[in-house]
Amino acid sequence: MTHDHFPTTHATWLAEQIGGSNEGVARHIMDRYFEPLRVYVKGSSLRNFGDSADLVNDFFAARLGDASYLARWSQSGIPLRRWLLNGLLLHVRNRAIAESRRRTRGDAGVGGEGRTNGAHEAHVPEPHALHALERAWAISLVTEAHDRVRDALTREHRAPHWEVFRLHVLHGLPYADACPMAGVPTGNGANIVRSVSKRMATTLSELLARDGVAQAEVDDELALIQRMVAR
Repeated sequence: MTHDHFPTTHATWLAEQIGGSNEGVARHIMDRYFEPLRVYVKGSSLRNFGDSADLVNDFFAARLGDASYLARWSQSGIPLRRWLLNGLLLHVRNRAIAESRRRTRGDAGVGGEGRTNGAHEAHVPEPHALHALERAWAISLVTEAHDRVRDALTREHRAPHWEVFRLHVLHGLPYADACPMAGVPTGNGANIVRSVSKRMATTLSELLARDGVAQAEVDDELALIQRMVAR
């Protein structure tokens, strides 16, 4: 699979797309953020308002077609995952309040009473569920970075370098085992892993910038990712 290269400046790929056709942006957001947001719903009181997948899909349908919603994000300085979470919380809260008002008027609306209890508190992020979202997001980002670096090394005819990295870093094999399995000299193992690790860090930085993380905050976000995936 061929991936685009994204600049490391805050003038990110997503921001550059906003104002034109939102289809590519919406597809990217749904692909990247559906699962973290769904994980948040499942781990929070939002699960009382409906099925986790349905709530996230309903939020995406309501917001991602609105170019002004994404334009406001691009000017906010907020990482995209937090902007989307804030939007999801507000969306569910407003939907629950609307359902409550319909019932007050005698219209049953959608869902039962349990879905509107606590509607006014639904906009407050819950720490445990937020941690679950951050972890799901971090794993997704690292997985994409792995795919990009592996594909780039394959195109460069250096697939064995990825194999050494995978065996040593991801599976914990010593160089004495990993290097022969990958078909490279054992003495080259440390240099190979350092080189691939540097590319991984660069790729993660690019992906963070693409999704609205300011350059000054990249190191903190990389540290957060490391903590999340290590658990």
